[in-house]
Formats: sequence, structure tokens, C-alpha cells
Amino acid sequence: MKGEVMAPVWSREKGMGARAMSWDYSGIQQILHRLDDLLLNPDGLEIDATKREATPPSLGLIYQIIVAHHKQTQGDSKIARVATKQLQVAVSKIEKTCSEIGEQIATIEGRADVLETDLGAMARQAAMHDTQLSDIQWKIEDFENRQRSNNLLILGIQEGTEGQDPRAYIIRLFKAAFLEQSRWDWKKEIQRAHRFPLYLKKQTSVVGAGAGLQQRRAFIVYFGNYLLRQIIFEKARPDSKISCEGCTFFSRPDFCHATVERHWRLRQLISPFQERGAEAFLLSPARLKTIYKGTVRVFSSEIKAKEYLQS
Repeated sequence: MKGEVMAPVWSREKGMGARAMSWDYSGIQQILHRLDDLLLNPDGLEIDATKREATPPSLGLIYQIIVAHHKQTQGDSKIARVATKQLQVAVSKIEKTCSEIGEQIATIEGRADVLETDLGAMARQAAMHDTQLSDIQWKIEDFENRQRSNNLLILGIQEGTEGQDPRAYIIRLFKAAFLEQSRWDWKKEIQRAHRFPLYLKKQTSVVGAGAGLQQRRAFIVYFGNYLLRQIIFEKARPDSKISCEGCTFFSRPDFCHATVERHWRLRQLISPFQERGAEAFLLSPARLKTIYKGTVRVFSSEIKAKEYLQS
């Protein structure tokens, strides 16, 4: 490329208020020659970063030059033809790339739909498994409580009072405490009796192990006859303790740990329900009954009871 490139000259026409551009045509011709060289032999162009005139023009300037030259030559321009061809090739590549991206997006969307369907199916299966697991837990808990139905917890007897034979001590204590039940063969009906670790609150409420609780060893007595067990339980409730042979004792049912824990958690909800103006009380073994504005509800789950309380 020969000669020195003249930059376009900018001027403001009077009375228009907008910028207009006037060109030095000889400078344009030199830029077109440079563009010709660049398009025909792009690897042969040497660029000197220290010389501003050797720097290739911007795309906007190239576009304006191509349009101006195209108009002056009535479309007969090598630079316009080459640029148009290159633009067509570039557009074709872009269209192909866009098409490929569109296909990939369609594939991804299809996979996303499949994954969403699978996720929904797995969520339904998980919910079904949770229900089945809950049912199994309830059945296991009910079975364990049935196994304990003939048991009775005896609390209040001082440690060591029973001596070396706990069963013989309980038989002697019950004979003296329940004289009206002399028709029963106590040796036959009381089949087992032994100490059992029990966690008690200070008010003797049976709860699970935890901070602030006192551990005591209560008696667990197994009755061969359920009717006798019920008689002793009714006569020796916590609110009607029995005093005999220097000790005061009372009885409680023997439920499994899960039932006792649920009983305690539901019991903590009685006061919040009463503060809301509802009647609330516990049903055996571990259910909470509420009456609010004539609506009666029974809860076996602490979570559902709290959700109803907050609703």
C-alpha cells in the first residue's frame, strides 16, 4: 500500500443540529486499496502498532466505506462482492450453528421432560414408601404395646426394700394392700417382678431420657391375668396412691418407648391449645383430643397437631 491514508473529515452543517460526515474521496480510495489487500492476502498485512494509520479500520467505518463505494460504483465493486461473499459464508455458518444449538436445546428439553416425569414418579413412590413405613411403625408399636399389656409399672417403692427376692416382696405387698382381692392366687397371677430403669420427671410423669430428668428403678410386674392387672391399676392410680408396709406406691401402664415419647410431646401441646380457647386433653395411650368451636379432632402425630395449632 502506497501513500498516506487520509482520515475522514467530520463537520457540522449549519441549521441542522445533527452531525453530518463529509469524506475525502482520495482517502477513501486508499482505504479501499488497503481493504482489497487485506481481503485478498490477509496474512501478508504488516501492522505497526506504533503507527495509527497502519491500524485496520473499525467494522463500523468499513461498513460505511463499503456502502459509500457501492453507491458510487453502482454495485460494481470487488470489495463489495468479496465482503458480500464473506458475509454470506459467515451468515451460513451462524445459521448452521444456530440450527445445531436449536437441536441440542430440543434434545435437552426432551431429556428434561423425561427427568421431570421420572422425578414425579419417584416423588410419588417416596410418598407411598413413607406411608407404608409409617404404617409398619404403627403396627410394630401396637404389637409391642400388646405384648406389654399385662405389665404394670409400680413406682414409689424405695430402692433395696425388696431384698433379694423382688417377686416375693411384691406378692406380700399386694396381699396386704388389696385385702379385698384375697380370692386371687397371687403366686400364680404374679408371674414376674423385677426392677427396671425408668426416667421420671419431678412430677413423676413418665417421659423419655433427656436433660433435667431423674432416673429411678421402678418395678415392672407381669400379671398372668389381665383382669387382675386392671384392678390393681385402677386402685393404684397416681392420683390415688396406696400406702402399705411403710411405702407409698402407685401404678402406671407399661408402654413402649415410642408411645411414651409421643405421649409426652402431645402433652406439651395441651397448654398452647388451651391458650387458643380450645379444650385439649390426652387419650390413652398417646393421642391428643381437641374441641374448638364445636369441631372435634384427635391427633396421634405431634407434627399434625402443631400444623393444626398454627393454622
